Amino acid sequence: MSSHPVLPVLDQLARVIGATTPGQDTAPTPCAGLDVVSLRRHLLGGIGYFTVVLADPDGDRRPDPRAYTGPDDAEVLVAAIGELSAAVRAALADGVEAVSVRVPALGGTFPGDEVLRMLLAEAVVHGWDLARATGQAWQPDPAASEQAHALLADRIGPEYRGGAGMPFAPEVPVSPDAPALDRLLGFAGRSPYWTSTPVTKGS
Repeated sequence: MSSHPVLPVLDQLARVIGATTPGQDTAPTPCAGLDVVSLRRHLLGGIGYFTVVLADPDGDRRPDPRAYTGPDDAEVLVAAIGELSAAVRAALADGVEAVSVRVPALGGTFPGDEVLRMLLAEAVVHGWDLARATGQAWQPDPAASEQAHALLADRIGPEYRGGAGMPFAPEVPVSPDAPALDRLLGFAGRSPYWTSTPVTKGS
């Protein structure tokens, strides 16, 4: 298999990041507590991690995705996404979907196809975070959102939600008839209607 739903999502993510401006660095995002530049730094840690993991599925060398301290400008992140996309393509060519992959930062060893869906969920949700924060469109393939939602629903229990240091906010109720992206966002603890401009009660 030479392609995967995560690849076009990574391409879209790179375009969104490339279209941001330095003046937007301090804009809030739907990812609680993170502004645009902080979310870029978070993504740089995660993208570097997945790049190493996919290049060496059974390896021992694993960086700490939370310890990224390098430059965090948009150009660096776009280049890092390009490196990750290349790593995904190479891993697919090597049959990564059929092997086990060590991902200690996420809790252990997982089937390769599941690791790719973990990356897909990260890219879809954080791509929306950045697009919404910077006033850009974000329209991944609905099938990508469905796959990401299924992965998170299988892996994320109440013990991972709310409170200091938890990776997910409480689930936001969303209609079961809502678009796939909205349902994914609600499960990931985002309101699909989030805006950086507070709405005054009664307005």
